[in-house]
Amino acid sequence: MNNPYVEGCNVNNFTVLPSSLAYLFGDVLKDLFPTQSRLSFGEKLPCRDVKVKRKDLAKAMVLTAFVHLARQRHLTLTLSKKGRIIKRKFVLAARSGSPAGGFGGLEGQLMGVVRKDPKHNDVASVVWRLWSDDVTDPFGDVIHMGQAYLRGQGYFSEAARRGIAKILGKKLVPECDRVLALQGEASLIQDMIAAFRAGQPELYVQMWKDVGKGIASRQEVSDDDVDVDF
Repeated sequence: MNNPYVEGCNVNNFTVLPSSLAYLFGDVLKDLFPTQSRLSFGEKLPCRDVKVKRKDLAKAMVLTAFVHLARQRHLTLTLSKKGRIIKRKFVLAARSGSPAGGFGGLEGQLMGVVRKDPKHNDVASVVWRLWSDDVTDPFGDVIHMGQAYLRGQGYFSEAARRGIAKILGKKLVPECDRVLALQGEASLIQDMIAAFRAGQPELYVQMWKDVGKGIASRQEVSDDDVDVDF
């Protein structure tokens, strides 16, 4: 199905989408993470000897996409509560104004799953809808989404593997000259996220939680992980 938000690129002050910059230069956002994952593999960032925990990197990418869409006034993000006795906080994402096309990457995919009725658009549910089914590594999938977008923009290319590794198919290789040319824009996403956090600190912390919850909810559970009492 064609998604009008996943065609082309409309990033205003950015050369590529902010979510992909968050992937390439996620280390500049580490000080802005409300919390850091304890048990998570480190993801080596392209073209630099730097690692960021995979789960945190994936959450930062999705959060950056939401913040950018709100900054461009395509979405409105509000802190809400529900529950009669125990009030549970969550962030609600609502479309604002008329739909705008021209987005690709995570931004486009998120806009494609935000429903018209805002009551269905708590951030965790919106993120959950990025997948049609549960997967073995949803946090890794988010990173692959960013890589796929960057490949389409010419920042990655495919190369054949050697030896027994051929069974894994082709590998993605970053075009480091092009990737490192974007390094100056890392401060732009850092400033954008810092300003959002400063303006709405409670909403920002809840966004981080909800994004993580939405991604984790797509973790596939095998039969071995479920205890059944017959």
